[in-house]
Amino acid sequence: MPRPRIPAPTFVLLVGLFLGGGCYQDPKARLDAMEETLALQSTLEELGQRTTELQFAVDSLRGVIARQDTTLRALAGLAGVPFPR
Repeated sequence: MPRPRIPAPTFVLLVGLFLGGGCYQDPKARLDAMEETLALQSTLEELGQRTTELQFAVDSLRGVIARQDTTLRALAGLAGVPFPR
């Protein structure tokens, strides 16, 4: 029993619909993905700002420790007490 043949224009149309259907993207899904990307970008920027603030605080504390260390060395030197380096 011979198999029925599909006319060429119909075949081309079916193949075109099949291939074109794979290109379709849901607009709502794309919008959700863009919103998530923007939220992630905002979070990363906030983390960058917090990192900068923390680095400033650490640098400030290092300065305070250096001044205290200098003061303790001077006091130890005046008292004649050995101070480890």
